[in-house]
Amino acid sequence: MTLLVPVASDPLRGRVLETAIELGEALGDDLYIVHLVDDETADATAKQVRDEIRDRVRSADVTATVSLEHVGHGLARSHSRIGQDVIELAADVTVTHIVMGHTPKGLLEELARGSAAQAVIDAASVPVTVVSDTSETGQ
Repeated sequence: MTLLVPVASDPLRGRVLETAIELGEALGDDLYIVHLVDDETADATAKQVRDEIRDRVRSADVTATVSLEHVGHGLARSHSRIGQDVIELAADVTVTHIVMGHTPKGLLEELARGSAAQAVIDAASVPVTVVSDTSETGQ
């Protein structure tokens, strides 16, 4: 069994990783952690983030694979497109659970760009755990 963990270069990445590691350890599942990048070729920063993620999961009691994955931002609703890319990746890897982050946005941005987490929740055929950035709501 495999948990798909798509992460981006944002402050929420650490909380998403910790949640996925805890779930993986509790369920005895492997993790497939994918650092989502904008460019088709990963730059030094993306590779550094990938290496930091690898270092973090090395100390956990869970088997993890860490990779980089380009996601399409060319469409107007780019966050929705990212969600669809995550769903396609989940089908390619045959995952049993998805763990991802979500930062609340304003209504206009939500309408204009969509929500990756909502797109995944709507289309996933497996359970989805969403780690929300509660700093925006003050919780």
